[in-house]
Amino acid sequence: MTPEPPRLSPRQRYLENRQRKQNLTFSVIFSVMAVLVIISLLSILGLVSLPLPSGFSDGGKYADEGDVPCPATATTPLDPSSVTVQVLNATSRAGLAGDASSMLDKAGFQTKEVGNASSEYAGAVEIDAGPRAVDAAYTVARYFPESRVTLTDSTDTTVTVILGGFYEGVLSDEEIEKVAQDVSVLSGPATCLPLNPETVGSESGEQSGESGQSGTQSGEQSGQ
Repeated sequence: MTPEPPRLSPRQRYLENRQRKQNLTFSVIFSVMAVLVIISLLSILGLVSLPLPSGFSDGGKYADEGDVPCPATATTPLDPSSVTVQVLNATSRAGLAGDASSMLDKAGFQTKEVGNASSEYAGAVEIDAGPRAVDAAYTVARYFPESRVTLTDSTDTTVTVILGGFYEGVLSDEEIEKVAQDVSVLSGPATCLPLNPETVGSESGEQSGESGQSGTQSGEQSGQ
């Protein structure tokens, strides 16, 4: 005959019930945390999009001078004839700016006289633009693979292209034609920041004669 299990005292029953509730609570907490971690990882990998409120991901931060700005939403490339571009050579290799400017001229852009940048640029291509010329800058950037659009405090609409040490040269005629026919919506890198609507609105006055951009033309023209 099986002996009956010993009866638990009221205190033992209380401790047993408390332990059971604690185990259940911890199990629920760990399960929720595991689900949140999985969702976070999927979101980081881009496999799941979270319905975050507008402005939550960037904390309401707008592009400032030196940042990479985003083009306007759902904007297609601008008409090249409406975009003015100046090309500056930021290397010791002669002729780069002239060749690049000729390529842009062939693509239909309004080009200004080429020049030398005030200092060397170690990257490939930096494209400087004020708040009013960001879409124009992204239109130009399509002709310069590996280029980086940078926001300046310029009130002008001129786009400045700065050719650096890693610039690989102009596109072929076939490549120029291919880019010209592409009317896909302009897009910036994942790290780009939106423009402050108030800043863009405040730049609607007269264009200044100076671009005010980081690649200021130097007096010498020997490396164009």
